Amino acid sequence: MLGDPQSASSRSPTSPTTTAAAPTGFPARCEPSEVQVMLLGTYHFANPGLDAVKQQVDDVLAPERQRELAELVERLAAWHPEQVAVEWSASDSASLAARYARYRSGGLTPARNEVDQIGFRLAARLGLPSVEPIDIQMRLGNDSVGALLARRPDLKALSDRASARAQQESDSGAASFGAKRIVAQLHELNGDAALHAGNSRGMFAAMLPLGEGTNYGGPQVLARWYERNVDMVHLLYRSLRPGTRRVLVIVGAGHVPPMRNLLDEAPQFCPASPLPLLRPQ
Repeated sequence: MLGDPQSASSRSPTSPTTTAAAPTGFPARCEPSEVQVMLLGTYHFANPGLDAVKQQVDDVLAPERQRELAELVERLAAWHPEQVAVEWSASDSASLAARYARYRSGGLTPARNEVDQIGFRLAARLGLPSVEPIDIQMRLGNDSVGALLARRPDLKALSDRASARAQQESDSGAASFGAKRIVAQLHELNGDAALHAGNSRGMFAAMLPLGEGTNYGGPQVLARWYERNVDMVHLLYRSLRPGTRRVLVIVGAGHVPPMRNLLDEAPQFCPASPLPLLRPQ
């Protein structure tokens, strides 16, 4: 069942992932035949304001943040991923390949985004020939939601409350979150509380109630959200090179719960949490 925290319990304990101490829904162990996929959920370092919940973040190009990113990459490299995949449109793979080639040659001034700052840095550190783009862009909203909210003020108020709660929680923790080192920030984002807040309260609380009669506008938004993540897992599968056993995937933290569920269901894959690599030392 999608989202069932016990869905992985039937796996035979034959090959350990990083540790059994992982957030809900991550299996403690993987089958030898499965490709382990570590899902590193991040905030958007360049802060483009595209997410539903807005965040104020420090400039990752500041010297101290650059030192923190160097530490993060060393921790991730200790897992020995054989491929690195990022939230970059697969339809624009040529530009990603060109950027990574310039990065490796020293001809690219890295941008603030997590693709350059984590993905390129880690892949180059490991000597990988490429970074894999696995994102697909699609419109999640639909006209049915707009029509319903215009006609039903009660549902609009419910949706607004859910969105406001998510934003308020983000705002209330902004100061303490921003004061943490990047490793600690990502440790928080990849823990149970943050992952549950994003997918459950951030998406389902706002969208699942939005419908009436033959109008399924809200559920259709959720379906599109999962369609996007299914496509991303498919693109991840396409990107695998022969012999790859470990892939590190860098995505916005909101993608982690649906991708974790999908990877857990797919017999080709086994999802792994980065939390053990992000613990305070």
